[in-house]
Amino acid sequence: MLTFSDAQFRSFKKYTESPDFNESFYRFPDGESRLILHTPNADICFAFTEDEWTDFYAAMEEAEYMCGVYRLIY
Repeated sequence: MLTFSDAQFRSFKKYTESPDFNESFYRFPDGESRLILHTPNADICFAFTEDEWTDFYAAMEEAEYMCGVYRLIY
């Protein structure tokens, strides 16, 4: 579970939209390519398969949409 302020979320999403980031898939020993997502904590990184990354990114898109809805309500 990741927790962000609104500004942090927008910054994180912008970072993940960069072409260099989205082309950073690495082949793992099991033969599967995965995208490595580094966190501010140097000891913690996430690895996503392409399908997992697609799902994660879709969830971020939905969260961004809902943030807009909440801004309109409040």
